[in-house]
Amino acid sequence: MLTSAFKKLVGASTEFDTYTLLRLQAKSYRLIKNAVSETLHQYKLSVLDWSLLGILFQKPEGSRFVEISTTMGVEPPFVTELITTLKKKGFVKIESDSEDRRAKCILLSKKSTELIPIIEKEIKETLSHLLKDVSSSDFRGYTATMEKMLSNLDKKN
Repeated sequence: MLTSAFKKLVGASTEFDTYTLLRLQAKSYRLIKNAVSETLHQYKLSVLDWSLLGILFQKPEGSRFVEISTTMGVEPPFVTELITTLKKKGFVKIESDSEDRRAKCILLSKKSTELIPIIEKEIKETLSHLLKDVSSSDFRGYTATMEKMLSNLDKKN
């Protein structure tokens, strides 16, 4: 199935090969990351900062360090670093978890809640030239493929 999907995606008439897959993935990742980074730079945010803020934006009740770590696929100490930096910049706040006073809950600040929709709109405008010939169904398929691969990885571990 991956072979036929890959052939369809790149229009190849040969068997699927990993070096082409990796080249396409790496190149498209760099293009997207660089375009997004340009927009985020004016807010003094990195792509990882943006990812973490997005996780929190989707969970207005807040999230624990471990949940963020699992969602981002990084080690908890790295999340601590990101959160510490974002807190210093006024993007997040840390509170005691309402269910477990020993645990800490990370929440967006008012500043972030107001800025995220603005930044999201700017990023979408920035990416529009990269995605101009990509249909919404193709884009949904692309994101669904990434989600399935990550799910398969989770099942393996």
